[in-house]
Amino acid sequence: MKSYSIEDLLVGQIYYPKSLARRYQYGEINYATKRENVYVGEDYQAFSIRFNGHKWATVAVKVAD
Repeated sequence: MKSYSIEDLLVGQIYYPKSLARRYQYGEINYATKRENVYVGEDYQAFSIRFNGHKWATVAVKVAD
């Protein structure tokens, strides 16, 4: 069985922001790294992603049920 990291699974996905201000700023994720300095809840982890080559965002990923 092959194992994957969350960073590997994020890269290549399309990022669609939920914010109305950033509604049309979407694109393919080409880099992801975990952020330790952001608290997003007990069952979530924060990741910084780069999309469209130069734009950055922070996303929360649920890691437990």
